[in-house]
Amino acid sequence: MVEEDKKTILVVEDNPLNMKLIVDLLELNDFIVLKADDGESALEILKRSLPDLILLDIQLPGMDGFELFRRIREDQGLDSVKVAALTALAMKEDEKKIMDAGFVAYIPKPIDTKAFIKEIKEIA
Repeated sequence: MVEEDKKTILVVEDNPLNMKLIVDLLELNDFIVLKADDGESALEILKRSLPDLILLDIQLPGMDGFELFRRIREDQGLDSVKVAALTALAMKEDEKKIMDAGFVAYIPKPIDTKAFIKEIKEIA
């Protein structure tokens, strides 16, 4: 696959084990992966790079995923980037709140590795 054809995904995840699993799965499936472990570092990366998709953990230290999502949507250079929620919040009302906020997908943790890659390929 030509490098230009590869999709870039920014993973915003504060748990090192979850980050490693997600990054390994994405890289094994030919995605280019950018990593941030909190909202502030994600915003710094987004000043320099425009990913095809952002996988955003909702429960982050400091700025939570909803606040980061709001800031991304307010930035005219980023407002069209797809953002998927990656979260352990597993109640039906959590999924509704996430989808109502405008995320393109709700991906529950722990992730189902086969379903995860299939869904990422569909939305990236």
